[in-house]
Amino acid sequence: MRLCPTLKLLMSNAIRKPHPCGRNVVALAFSLLAIGGVCGISPKLLAGNAVVVGSVRVQMLSSSLVRLESVGAEGFEDRNTFHVVSRNWPGTTYSSNLVSGEIVVSTAQYIVHVPQETASLAGTYVTSPTGRVLYKFNGALTNGVWLPGPADKPAVLSFADTPRLIPPPGGVVPTPSGSPLAPASGWDTNNNAPDVYVFVPNGSYTQLRSDFLKLTGPTEMVPLYALGAFDSRYYDYSEATALQEIADNRARQLPLDVMVIDTGWRQNASTGYKPNVKLFPDMARFIVEAHSNHVHLMFNDHPEPVAPAALDPAEVTYRYTNLTRLLGEGVDIWWYDRNWNISLNSPSSRLRHEVWAMGVYQDATKATNATLRPIIMANVDGIDNGLRHRPMNVAAHRYSIQWTGDIEPDMSYLGYAVQNAVHSGVQSLFPYESDDLGGHRSDPSSQDYIRWIEYGALSPIYRPHCTMGLARMPWTFGPEAERMARRLIDLRYRLLPEFYAAAKENYDTGEPILRRLDLDYPQYPEAKRESQYLLGHSLLVAPVTQGRITTVPSSWFSTTDGRAGLDATYFSNTHLTGAPALTRVDASIDFNWGTDGPSRLVGRDNFTTRWVGTITVPPSVGDVILAATSDDGVRVWLDNQLCIDNWGPNDSVTKQSTLKVTAGQPHQLRVEYLQLGGNAIIGLKWRAADFSQPIFVWIPPGNWINAWTGMLLKGPATIVENVPLDRIPLYIRSGSIFALAPEMQYTGQLPWSPVTLDAYPSTTETNSTLLYEDDTLTTAYKQGQFRNTAIKTWADDANKTVSVAIGATVGSYSNALTQRAWVARLHRPANWPADFAPVSVTLNGQAIKPIVCRPKNSSAMPLGDDNGAPDTDVFEVTVPATSVFTSNLVVAAFASAASISTAPNQTTGQSAVTTE
Repeated sequence: MRLCPTLKLLMSNAIRKPHPCGRNVVALAFSLLAIGGVCGISPKLLAGNAVVVGSVRVQMLSSSLVRLESVGAEGFEDRNTFHVVSRNWPGTTYSSNLVSGEIVVSTAQYIVHVPQETASLAGTYVTSPTGRVLYKFNGALTNGVWLPGPADKPAVLSFADTPRLIPPPGGVVPTPSGSPLAPASGWDTNNNAPDVYVFVPNGSYTQLRSDFLKLTGPTEMVPLYALGAFDSRYYDYSEATALQEIADNRARQLPLDVMVIDTGWRQNASTGYKPNVKLFPDMARFIVEAHSNHVHLMFNDHPEPVAPAALDPAEVTYRYTNLTRLLGEGVDIWWYDRNWNISLNSPSSRLRHEVWAMGVYQDATKATNATLRPIIMANVDGIDNGLRHRPMNVAAHRYSIQWTGDIEPDMSYLGYAVQNAVHSGVQSLFPYESDDLGGHRSDPSSQDYIRWIEYGALSPIYRPHCTMGLARMPWTFGPEAERMARRLIDLRYRLLPEFYAAAKENYDTGEPILRRLDLDYPQYPEAKRESQYLLGHSLLVAPVTQGRITTVPSSWFSTTDGRAGLDATYFSNTHLTGAPALTRVDASIDFNWGTDGPSRLVGRDNFTTRWVGTITVPPSVGDVILAATSDDGVRVWLDNQLCIDNWGPNDSVTKQSTLKVTAGQPHQLRVEYLQLGGNAIIGLKWRAADFSQPIFVWIPPGNWINAWTGMLLKGPATIVENVPLDRIPLYIRSGSIFALAPEMQYTGQLPWSPVTLDAYPSTTETNSTLLYEDDTLTTAYKQGQFRNTAIKTWADDANKTVSVAIGATVGSYSNALTQRAWVARLHRPANWPADFAPVSVTLNGQAIKPIVCRPKNSSAMPLGDDNGAPDTDVFEVTVPATSVFTSNLVVAAFASAASISTAPNQTTGQSAVTTE
């Protein structure tokens, strides 16, 4: 089509900046529209940085985001949708020109090409200013994407708002019958059309994440109690047994904030909303009693639709009425559980029901009490029973706690749990991913349970869980597991200020609570590892997730005549007698023959094998315990003592030795194996005698302190740590300071006063932390009702002083503390002599006492343990309660300990040092 000269001139000069009143753009739009009428062509420039070409609208939302939209049955769409919740964008400077049959819309960062005469998005594409094609519409419309990582230097990301669902006020709530859209419960589903958002972040992950979250919405911040401990299992609690469970946790001094009541709370066990009066004769009474014990309640819901259409008024009204009724009676959290054969229906085959249901439950929660933070738990979109299968829906991250499904208890699933949480925080933007800690379907060993709890205590949501007939209470795994769980949960509660500040940062910026290291160190490939993470900005956590039982390496074996391997004798019978069918040297005992057998000479079934030789464990490994996995039977002798006796039939069972193998010494070994029928499996394995586990940890650039040993580590470097069972690897950025809450049995038990400031000062690095506070429950933080207190620490090497600066608090919220006490807890700088200790401490220039020394204690838990610290002596001084609106400076002068004397430590009974 020929372009008239007047329109061509106008278009070639149509360079405009967005203007609040839009007069220039609107005037030009009217000019182009009029000329288009005369010339018989369709391009027109609209207010709000939009160009319409035929049936396509191009919106330059910002310098890094452009929208490409086909017209729908009701026109172009400017209302918020299920996926897109923000239409307030600044626009950007652009020009529009006709070039070789294309309308070319140019900005500084991207160029959009639209065919001159178009009835769809076909042929529309986006390039960089240099001509590189960034996006080309090919008809594919996806609402599920993983964000690229920080090291990927993303050039482009796109998704489609599909299906395009326009909600009424309040979302999935009943609509009066007289409403024009009552058949769809107020939702407009009639304006669906291709609608694509193309992000052009110019290599910046933070720009991409910022734009993505502005467009689709942030994650709701959880109430503080959700960062406390959960007690959860699939079990038919009654009023009495549920209250007893709460009482048991309290009696054992195990902190608890949320009690999960699974499906047995209602009639029919898994459908409907009528309470099971045999178990809960007075549900209101139970809820009041649980709340009086300072425990919040999560109820599991397996919802069965009452109408086939998701937006049928009958379905919406039924769901809303029952969810809000129980929320109104005091249930605090709904758990939408889709793992059986029933689930809610979605209004579209292109929107997974998991994501739709998140909106259903959250909208009901909001409607019940609009001032409270809406909190739900639902299935992660994209992770099925612990395995990551597909990208997230672009709206899924808005909903708070997301659960990975029914998982196994073995260490491989613990590894998946850590990987999923770290990956999701960066590339799916899920900050509160939750796993069934300890596994759902069967029991872990007590040692593996401890490893699960170690990770859980330093993960976003601490929620052990299991299926019917099992238990996840720490005391069911023995005294050591209970002791370790208590110490770890206490550590979590001390760290609540750090978790809470990270939760607020996530709401503000999308920064994950568990931070993959490439957020800070994108230039290092090792930083993309998903087996470790930063909690906040200063605590590096590397959970032990490797299987503690692994195959014995061939290098540990030698034959009776000194060759590598073991002498193997195979018999074509089940009693190890008669002439051998086969003799050979096997390098190791690690076979899965399936249904084939070791050799045609031996046969597939009903054979036995004997291996003999010597096993020598390297001194560097330490003492070990042997184990054997067999299908069907196995016997093991160590130095002629029978230590494993599991002579079949068995179905791939692992059994551990009753004897220890001393490292560095040769031991006589005899292993006998029985194969009856089916799969033939035999493997000789080992674990550390003290349940320690070697792991690899990447230490980022800078100086880091091993929180357990005090060793100063300089990164970047990969180290190997041999980790005992009672330790989770923790590394602290040198120069850091942590704000710690008092230990408590539930999150609201005590005010955050005093706050302990656990300082790891450095003579070369100064780091800081923020104490974030709000009312912990409501959405008032969204209106600015919160406050921050900046805190930092440093050491002066020349003067041998350590300083802690506590800033005046900034901001306010309802019922906030006006005064606060502090405990400055000072670790000795790593490069100072081991006998250095504070000889004086001043507060704003005035001397304060006493200075309490808690001696180094290798059995203490890092970060605030009353029994001291495992890395070094720590020195504590209390800052009396003062106004939070004034700043304070604590300065401790260190010198040789000769000038201080010893006094008893009233807290622990250990010797302590105080100034006279």
